[in-house]
Amino acid sequence: MSSFIAKVTSKGQLTIPAELRREWTLAAGDTVAFTRMHDGTVRVWPRNLPATAICGMLAHLKSDPAYESDDDAIMDQVLEDDERTKTARNRSNAA
Repeated sequence: MSSFIAKVTSKGQLTIPAELRREWTLAAGDTVAFTRMHDGTVRVWPRNLPATAICGMLAHLKSDPAYESDDDAIMDQVLEDDERTKTARNRSNAA
């Protein structure tokens, strides 16, 4: 594991260490993403990488044992959202 330090300027800017810029093949104008994780840590990665470069980022998520599959969980949520919007529409139509 490597560690890098960067100073924040008075304008809130950071200089990404040269080693990371080379590794990530960053060029002027490229963007970098900062994501606060559920445990409070912040992950940083370049936005110029293919989507496969972030594989495993959601590995900490676990399936809900109440459902046989993710599809079942999604369907349950869609039905719940649909029912809630119908109820909200009925209330606004009654007014």
